[in-house]
Amino acid sequence: MTVFTLLLRTSRKLFFVAVALGLISGFANARLIALINEALGDAGSPSGVLFAGMVVAAVMTRVASQMVLGRLNHGALHHLRVELSQQTLNTPLRKLEQLGEHRLMSALKEDAFTISQALALVPTMFVNGALIVGCLTYLAWMSGRAFLAFALGLGLGLAVLTVLQARSRDSLMQARGRIDQLFHHFRSLWTGMKELKLHRRRGRAFISQQLEPTAAFIRDRFVRTSDVNAVSAALASLLVFAIIGMLLFAFPAFGALDRSTVVGYTLVVLYLQQPLDSMLSLTQALLRADVALRNVGKMGLELAEGAEPEGATSTPAERPEPREFRRLELVGVTHSYQRENEDTRFTLGPIHLSLTPGEVVFIVGGNGSGKTTLAKLLTGLYAPEAGGIVLDGEPVTDADRAHYRQLFSTVFAEFHLFENLLGLTSPTLEARAQGFLTRLRLDRKVRLEQGQLSNTSLSTGQRKRLALLTAYLEDRPIYLFDEWAADQDPVFKDVFYRELLPDLKRAGKAVVVISHDDRYFATADRLVRLEDGRIVEAATEAPPVPLEQRAPPSFSQERS
Repeated sequence: MTVFTLLLRTSRKLFFVAVALGLISGFANARLIALINEALGDAGSPSGVLFAGMVVAAVMTRVASQMVLGRLNHGALHHLRVELSQQTLNTPLRKLEQLGEHRLMSALKEDAFTISQALALVPTMFVNGALIVGCLTYLAWMSGRAFLAFALGLGLGLAVLTVLQARSRDSLMQARGRIDQLFHHFRSLWTGMKELKLHRRRGRAFISQQLEPTAAFIRDRFVRTSDVNAVSAALASLLVFAIIGMLLFAFPAFGALDRSTVVGYTLVVLYLQQPLDSMLSLTQALLRADVALRNVGKMGLELAEGAEPEGATSTPAERPEPREFRRLELVGVTHSYQRENEDTRFTLGPIHLSLTPGEVVFIVGGNGSGKTTLAKLLTGLYAPEAGGIVLDGEPVTDADRAHYRQLFSTVFAEFHLFENLLGLTSPTLEARAQGFLTRLRLDRKVRLEQGQLSNTSLSTGQRKRLALLTAYLEDRPIYLFDEWAADQDPVFKDVFYRELLPDLKRAGKAVVVISHDDRYFATADRLVRLEDGRIVEAATEAPPVPLEQRAPPSFSQERS
């Protein structure tokens, strides 16, 4: 996909309107050159009204072309960013984890910025291109024989420049291949800052052995590109003066051209030097954008592999979110993945597990036993490699997995806290949120103002409480908490296990808790223990809370 293909995809109508306006501007400029040439020659002065009309036409059509292309460019960039973001949202979580955050961020940041720079220059390229076409047409009209010689010299020069541009493009593609790796190093620098500061030799080794060689490789390829561009610019300038020399000395010596034609040709060629230099510079920006678009296209193809059905991430009006369920079962579910620093693959399962409303289930086990992976399978973030999920007697398929996920409110160990309560609309939202903030002892630090949290720069434990607030406001049938209490003080741990979980149970919610807090295991209705990816112990299921006995969480009351 090239920049022009992207523009055509955005709006064919605007694209062709901009091209037409650019061509009119170019021919008007060429006509101005012809009028100036006539005024300087012996044929007499042209009409001043005609000259003024051409000036107005050239300026107005140039402005109109740039305005149309400006709208088209910004629309194309907007479409590209939104499309890639939507593709990301439609891609299964496991696929995104395999691709890596650094690749996606480099596409959304580095490639999008490169493309935006090129798109901003497209209007200038169109106007210059139209101007060159107009001038070449005027040269052909003045003398066909001279134009053939001129075109031959220009063609040979452009052929050499094309070869040089190909080498420049190769260097750009090599540099782009390492930018993903550089973004990965930048992410490691940020997330591993504490460890790098605490271990000086590790910090030096990270810079000298990983980050610096990658950055140096990219630098060298861009320097090579810059050198090729400098040579290309010099050759283009040499080509122009060679043509002028041929016009001034070679053609008159053989009597091939009269003096007025030589003057006209020389004037036009000198005028063409600036747009030709500009086109050469703009070509470099387009080459970089072409490399970026190829990478974005490749990323799009990878995201499309195994993507969920179109629109699956949104909730259509005709299919409201599920508000209750009777029984959820994992039947022989398995999932395998490569562990870090290990040659063998880890397999979770086969897992047989059921869940009913009004019960609290603890999933326990050592680190690396598969608890979080099981949580992702249970919530539909991972698709089972074998076995399946059955909801109220019906199997959950790929087509309705996104809808199935709407059963869950979660707070994972690695969670993201949005500053806005996105997707939540209710007349009583702020009142309910204020009651929860009071109960969570955050009312003096955080306020909800027009659906936005006033402060999220808090400790990890307090941020988890705000994530819990969002989960409560969602009011979904199933809640999952992954080591939620790990960052809480002893007082709030007790509140979570002895008050908040019973509140959810009384409300008829199914609650799944991943926990290492063995002193609170007795508060669970059922304990599911994982070892090496298999369930080794599961207590008898507790009877579900009857529908008539369910009550909303008494979360707004003040704790004594």
